[in-house]
Amino acid sequence: MTARKFSVLEAGSPRYVLARKKAISKSVYMGIALAHVTEGQIEWACSSYDGNEFETHEDVFHVDSDTPKVSHLEKLNDKIIKTVHDYANSHNYRIQAVCIGCDEATAKVVAEHPELKDPIRSMCTRFWFDIDAAPCIYTLRGVSLTEEAASAARKVYDWFTPQFPGSIPRIAVDPETNEVLVDMDGHCHMVDLKHFEETTDKPTWDKLLQLSEECKQRKLKILFFNSTPQGGGVALMRHATIRLMRLLGVDCRWFVAKPNPDVFVITKRKFHNVFQGVTDDEQYRLKQEDKDLWIEWCEQNFDNYWGKGKDVVESADVIIMDDPQVSAIIPRIRELNPQARIVYRSHIEIRADLASVPGSMQHDLWDFLWSGFISKTDMFLSHPVAGFIPPRVPHTRVALLPAATDELDGLNKKMSPADIEYYRRVFNRA
Repeated sequence: MTARKFSVLEAGSPRYVLARKKAISKSVYMGIALAHVTEGQIEWACSSYDGNEFETHEDVFHVDSDTPKVSHLEKLNDKIIKTVHDYANSHNYRIQAVCIGCDEATAKVVAEHPELKDPIRSMCTRFWFDIDAAPCIYTLRGVSLTEEAASAARKVYDWFTPQFPGSIPRIAVDPETNEVLVDMDGHCHMVDLKHFEETTDKPTWDKLLQLSEECKQRKLKILFFNSTPQGGGVALMRHATIRLMRLLGVDCRWFVAKPNPDVFVITKRKFHNVFQGVTDDEQYRLKQEDKDLWIEWCEQNFDNYWGKGKDVVESADVIIMDDPQVSAIIPRIRELNPQARIVYRSHIEIRADLASVPGSMQHDLWDFLWSGFISKTDMFLSHPVAGFIPPRVPHTRVALLPAATDELDGLNKKMSPADIEYYRRVFNRA
């Protein structure tokens, strides 16, 4: 193939100096296509796309056997990462996301040699940790390797939000069941189990592996339900939870309700804010018409997406309800699947002191939610703060679990000084 190369600006040249005068680095999206060919060669192409123009790099990597070995792909990873880094660094480009793929013939070779999957995944995680680019894997089609790389670049551009910071994937939800398709339904591969293992101690990690193995042996199906796939701490945790469970091989899924702006006003102002005691304005006291609208919304979601014949609730073994927003479906779950274990996970602060005062907004709200819905769960999972556990919850049903975060996601992972400076500039510009 014709060997086109990325342009790399010479340090100190006028264009190099000019590129560094930009307030914020220019965002680009990368597509990388791999192809195993005969005679011990792996051809690869990389395409850079900024939403308007493509720039392409093509190369050949030579191996000493007909079938690539793990060591070959590890060296190829080094070469690709260095090529992309040098190109982006010289132009002061910001690589927001990268799509790595191969054609069907190469995918077949990888399928026949499963050990080759690890270095491909490793390339993805290196883009995430070394270059701070969100990585995706996809099977590509095209009349040439260059076309496949360009297609991958355009695909990843469409998958991500092309605005600052530009590395946030679009949230995907299954229209049939409203299941959240985390990490673009598995196409985005940022981390491996070994990275999670490095974030904790050995006893904790061994216990996690033991519990996950038990879940797999018992073929347990675990479901999470809440109101939104983005925009809050619960959503952040659930994306990380599903990502980890997928790597562990545990059957775990997450479902959200179809939004209704009128119901959001009720659950935000008359549930969330009232429980936290941030308002004592009587206009936010829950009225009967609020209750009716909220229950109707919850039941519509249940019937449309998760109810009888949907193969969601019916086949579940453990169901976790995150906060009260969709808790009106709990009686319907009990009716459809009485054998399922239901856990109510209380994330928000519920002012137990206020909920214990008869006639207070908190007391009446908690009485409504507990008596009709949450009391039908098997466990009340709370933050380890006594004042967050409202009245009438039996202590025998209470378990404590602090809030958690993912040390490896974009909010918490370690970053280079250059990455930190980039986000500082993005923040200041916003």
